[in-house]
Amino acid sequence: MMTWTNDEVAKLLKGVAAALTVHHGNSFQIKAYENAATAIEHSTQEVLDLWEENNLSAIPGVGENLQEHLAELFKTGQVKHWQQIERGLPKSFFELLDVPGIGPKIAKELVDLGVTSLSDLKTKLQSGLLFRRGFSQKVGEKILESLGNMPVTGNKRMLLNFAFAQAAKILEYLHHSPEVQQVEALGSLRRMVATIGDLDFAISSEDPAKVLEYISKLPGTKEIIEQGETKISLVNATNLRIDFLIVKPASFGALLQHFTGSKQHNIHLRTVAEHQGLSLSEYGVRDLKKKQLIPTKSEEEFYQLLGMQTPPPEIREDQGEIELALQHKLPKLIEPKDMQGDLHVHDDFKIEPSHDLGSSSLSKIVQMAAKLGYQYLGISDHNPSIGNHTQEQIVSLIRKHNQRLEQLNYSSKNVRVLKLLEVDIQPDGRLAVPNAGLKLLDFAIASVHSEFSLNKEKMTKRLLAALSNPFVKIFGHPTGRLINKRDSYDADWPSIFKLAAKNNIAIEINAFPDRLDLPDSLIKIAKDCGVKFVIDTDSHQAEQMDNMKYGVAVARRGWLTKEDIVNSWDWKSFAKWFKI
Repeated sequence: MMTWTNDEVAKLLKGVAAALTVHHGNSFQIKAYENAATAIEHSTQEVLDLWEENNLSAIPGVGENLQEHLAELFKTGQVKHWQQIERGLPKSFFELLDVPGIGPKIAKELVDLGVTSLSDLKTKLQSGLLFRRGFSQKVGEKILESLGNMPVTGNKRMLLNFAFAQAAKILEYLHHSPEVQQVEALGSLRRMVATIGDLDFAISSEDPAKVLEYISKLPGTKEIIEQGETKISLVNATNLRIDFLIVKPASFGALLQHFTGSKQHNIHLRTVAEHQGLSLSEYGVRDLKKKQLIPTKSEEEFYQLLGMQTPPPEIREDQGEIELALQHKLPKLIEPKDMQGDLHVHDDFKIEPSHDLGSSSLSKIVQMAAKLGYQYLGISDHNPSIGNHTQEQIVSLIRKHNQRLEQLNYSSKNVRVLKLLEVDIQPDGRLAVPNAGLKLLDFAIASVHSEFSLNKEKMTKRLLAALSNPFVKIFGHPTGRLINKRDSYDADWPSIFKLAAKNNIAIEINAFPDRLDLPDSLIKIAKDCGVKFVIDTDSHQAEQMDNMKYGVAVARRGWLTKEDIVNSWDWKSFAKWFKI
């Protein structure tokens, strides 16, 4: 049996959808493949594992027919039905689909013009050969720019949500061992960095040998690559490396601290210790005069020996946290339990949008909001497509969109539902909805969904124009990045943040795991400019609303408190903010 990753399966499904598109297949079937590909791509469980557990139905959008096809794929390495759909299309067609801006129709046009690979595409665009054969100059220039911005292929780091879910399964397994007293994830995962390389765990036990034996039987282990008296490293079936470090309980705090902080944090901390006549290691704190090791059972004991508060793991990056911890002036960072609402959620109402619909009903989304304890919820579907509608039609669709939300608010008092819309920022800075439509909303979220390659000056001008619209209250996924897929666009961020602060516009921290945008590296700059923030999930199905914790992690890494984040406020305070 072959090993298939979620990314590989999702790519196959996207290829089938693309083949159906160029062969004029059934639109519902095309959408089904696209939805399934998206669900698998963002699943925190390996689809291969779910198949082995006879639980493929756990993935939204994977119906019985697709489950049968996936079973055939995992058993034989191919699917005859998919091969029939893709018949007549060369491999280059599917390779071209990896390029941002190339959809099925453009890919088919390019292979018909003789393109045989990505390198061949670049050569024929740069030489002008494709343009002489009739290919659009404007489209070709955008594709060339996309080719230049594509990430280098290689081992991609895991998205935070995937790493978090894999670690949770391992932690659950370890907690079942009676010899394991304490266990924590380490490194970039414990600091909740946007992408993760390998997984590392710290374990305290009085009997390391038994723990090592228990770990060696971890389900899904492919190979044990290293083992010592207090350490074991293995690779699982999806080639993920997992390292385990075991110490006696008396040294657990030191081990946890040593392998959590960034390199810079630990270097600075060692300097602080040296000035106090101490040295630090994963075994404890050593008094250099007495030549005595002081074991530390917890991180709190470790940092107390240095006269410090314990910095939250997310901010151990040597960005001022050590100085404030020595002064006992660390801020109280935002926590998931503080969140009172989610303002960026897409449902399945057919507003004929410019981009993808959500897949969950309004009632299911409201139920999820109630389950999460929210006071309020923003339904913010994409605006109606401006290419397919007049301005009057757009306004009419917004009215229909609002009517059902008003009816819900009238009949249910559990969660207040706001009439929002995620509106495209066009290349010239205008919004894709006329003011006559925007004024029907409680407010608008303005986001960029096209033309990501504008230069810094043009992009800045575009964003400043959009954020000058009086109906905009949130700037959605501000840098446009898609982790492992598309870099952030360039802009004069201080100027944008200053205008947002002036116009009382909140900058979004988008919690969707392949966005996590605004990145933590820009959050401090924005806060210094006086900006308020909103943490949203950008959910396209109700279950994704549980991603809020990843947005909160980004906010914590940016040192944000409850005061900074408007949707951590109660309804009365939040309503006062957005009505100003």
